[in-house]
Amino acid sequence: MIKYYNTEAFAKLKRERMTAGRGFKYGFVTGIFKEDVYKELIRTFPDVSKFELVDKESGGGHKRFYVGPNYYSGKHWGSTRHLADLPEIWKGVIKESGSKELLDMVEDATGVVCNSLCNFGFTYGNDGCIQGPHIDGAARPNDPSPVHATIACLLYFNEKSGGVAGTEVYDIDRKTVLFAVPDLRNSFFYFEQHPDSWHGFPTVPKGADRRLVSLSFSQEKKP
Repeated sequence: MIKYYNTEAFAKLKRERMTAGRGFKYGFVTGIFKEDVYKELIRTFPDVSKFELVDKESGGGHKRFYVGPNYYSGKHWGSTRHLADLPEIWKGVIKESGSKELLDMVEDATGVVCNSLCNFGFTYGNDGCIQGPHIDGAARPNDPSPVHATIACLLYFNEKSGGVAGTEVYDIDRKTVLFAVPDLRNSFFYFEQHPDSWHGFPTVPKGADRRLVSLSFSQEKKP
């Protein structure tokens, strides 16, 4: 039984699935978590002042943002002991994110094959943060990562609806915006990993921020 995610959101995600001209699937929906669950997740979101700054070139673009607690199957192999300090509700969400029931819903809604949780990581961006157009390691030839995701998902956790500097998907010119996330409150955006799935987000203006979880799934079955 799904306890945290809103199953109706996945049904809507399926109905509104989009496909880019280059062939990869993507989509967006609001209300991805049940509202009472979302309010508690917002209240217990990890302290962003303890996140670490990432500021470097990667995948064809510059990225500057902060990263917090993270699970990656290629490193942690099913163990979440390193996340023991997270509130119980977050531990529950991570566990549910890797459940067969949730994986089946993701695959049905997105049309992207997956059988296991690959990554679940907290990120934060404020004044001056940016991620230039890039493709992920999962879609780059000869990437050395031990596990490669088939789908990348972003869960947004801002307190208010709307927001700026939502993730964008670009055409192969890396300039033409195919889609930009319009709402950073309780929302879900995904794109299929593909050699042409260029994505990023514009510079976060002063006084704004973006709180999210980077979530991905693979079809390389791991614990």
